Amino acid sequence: MKARESLLFTGGLVLDSELGTADRKDLLIEDGKIAAVGAPGTLAATTTAKRDASDRLIIPGLVNAHTHGHANLMKGVAEAWTLEASLTNGPWLAGTRDPEMIYLSTLLGAIDMLSKGCTACFDLFYEFPRPTREGFAAAAKAYADAGMRAVLAPMVADQSLFQSIPGLVDALPQDLRDTVGNFALASGDRIIAAVEAIAAARMEMPDTVTLAIAPTIPHHCSERFLRDCLDIADRHELPIHMHIAESRLQAVVARKIYQRSAVRYLADLGMLRPNFTAAHCVWLDKDDLDLLAEHGCSVAHIPASNFRLGSGVAHVRPMLERGINVGLATDGANSSDSLSMLQAMRLASFGARMFTGPREDWLHAHEVARLATLGGAKLLGLKSCGRIERGACADLALFDLNHVDFIPGNDSINQLVNCADSAAVTDVMVGGTFTVLDRKIVSVDTIDLRSRVADCVARLTAATSQARTLAGRLEPHVVAFAQSMSHEPLSIERRIRPEPR
Repeated sequence: MKARESLLFTGGLVLDSELGTADRKDLLIEDGKIAAVGAPGTLAATTTAKRDASDRLIIPGLVNAHTHGHANLMKGVAEAWTLEASLTNGPWLAGTRDPEMIYLSTLLGAIDMLSKGCTACFDLFYEFPRPTREGFAAAAKAYADAGMRAVLAPMVADQSLFQSIPGLVDALPQDLRDTVGNFALASGDRIIAAVEAIAAARMEMPDTVTLAIAPTIPHHCSERFLRDCLDIADRHELPIHMHIAESRLQAVVARKIYQRSAVRYLADLGMLRPNFTAAHCVWLDKDDLDLLAEHGCSVAHIPASNFRLGSGVAHVRPMLERGINVGLATDGANSSDSLSMLQAMRLASFGARMFTGPREDWLHAHEVARLATLGGAKLLGLKSCGRIERGACADLALFDLNHVDFIPGNDSINQLVNCADSAAVTDVMVGGTFTVLDRKIVSVDTIDLRSRVADCVARLTAATSQARTLAGRLEPHVVAFAQSMSHEPLSIERRIRPEPR
């Protein structure tokens, strides 16, 4: 990523993510870094290009702690889907894609995120039937071309939805039982070999893209497969990112299979560690949170998806009280659609208020802003991002203080969380280079993007029509099975139960 040599922002209202304050400051950008931060008028440099920022709120670039680049072509397809409905439709949602489709899908998501002030993401990237070096390289190139940082993790499993949930196949009509009996992912050994090939080629990736591994959901992975993933992570020093207790059914199934929670099971396997991220974490109890805290794990909080799929509301305050690092995320475009970290901030704030207790337990605006910047940067391993201070990466998002979202200007941080949308984003910078300038994407040519994406979607629709029809037949049975398990006892509740009608 080539950065312009020097730029001075003058008089901007600058967010301090650590302190939760916003004050007028000058920022000097050199060689992709923040070279200096000072009071207005104190950083004069005759050779530096200057940009008046007195009508701008400048924040660290937002960091999306969990998304799925392969899902960006499926924006808007889900209506009244539960998580289990989404997983049932997974075969056609993910589809069998060539590198061009993977590139365009990833690029579309990157442009979407950048336009809304997000400069980095953790992408759990899926290919069927197994990940490939070519597909992975296409996704990495898309992020590099867009000018966005990414941690890219092959999302893998060796057991299908129907293999992983006891009793699910028996709940299907006989003809569908026979059909899903033929479902099979690539063998665990072949998937592990594919991930090894990607890890071996990691030095070929752009310098703004790093590698992780994502065994998708604990019970979708055999114990041997999880141990193989752990071995790869250990040998290649890779972060691990998994979906944990996203839905009530997942929490119930873990206890049926393991006779303990998924978090306890993973702790016993030795998978929990400081570079382990647990995504969603809706249905975790205090013992699970204690384990995550004890092992220094992070949590990706994903309120938009959890609301969209009816999964429940994750309780963030107990996580923060235990010192767990929490990052904020959107999930993929098939389950939260907009990829808006601004929306995620608002929903995180509102969702925290659904729990009984004093208002001091709510997430306050400065805390939410921290989750979306520093928390996410730490989760991604971006030690120099998520903050505005000397030596930090010049990853910045600028908001127009003349936009109606900030008029009147009563409290810029509160208004960032509770008012702002993407229309207020004027400029985005990654590593000192503008990716969005004067509200336009400038890092990559988008002129024919719409037509190229439309062509890909048309080809995917034709190629996956049979899988889509089959998913439509399976979906009501899977959802009914999940509903039948909703009364299985758990020690916590994360959804509001209606009164008797």
